[in-house]
Amino acid sequence: MEEKKKEQATGTLSGACDDTSSVLEGAEPWEPIETKLILGSFAVALVALIIGLLIVPTSVLH
Repeated sequence: MEEKKKEQATGTLSGACDDTSSVLEGAEPWEPIETKLILGSFAVALVALIIGLLIVPTSVLH
């Protein structure tokens, strides 16, 4: 417990020790199928949103 307090007490908010150059180091390449999956997910979500917007107001009014 004492060690954790020491580590937390020595932290700073300066950002001088942040190394952002290696954030994407070793990342796998983006595949075309992943793009298709993302666009397909957005299409399904849009269709579900439109159907929901059509069904909910009519079910509330009747």
